Amino acid sequence: MSNPPLIAIVDDDDAVREALLDLLQVEGLSARTFASGTALLADAAANHFDCIITDLRMPEITGIELQQRLRARCLAMPMIFITASVDEAARERALRGGAAGWFTKPVADEELLDALWAALGRNGAPIQERPGA
Repeated sequence: MSNPPLIAIVDDDDAVREALLDLLQVEGLSARTFASGTALLADAAANHFDCIITDLRMPEITGIELQQRLRARCLAMPMIFITASVDEAARERALRGGAAGWFTKPVADEELLDALWAALGRNGAPIQERPGA
């Protein structure tokens, strides 16, 4: 049996990170949390993430800057943005940069999970099918 996909959760809000971690674990996925994009970047070379769920507005670097830095390192895993921002220009930049999804908080669990499983399928992550599907 293959290992479940590994998801990175990047958000400066502890409660959001924990809620997303709980959701993904119930879904049968493995996840690691990071309080900032720079924390993930310090770790990204050593780990292969199948997808990244990130906030847009964070201290140090934004989710868009994280996306750009990962691509500069030739790390092209799908990214899903979850944000309280209604910044349409940022949304367009993220999607042009290859984002697999963009959601405004609060996002329904099922909506996020549907986008995540779709992104994992496009990325060739080792999955059979979504549990309970």
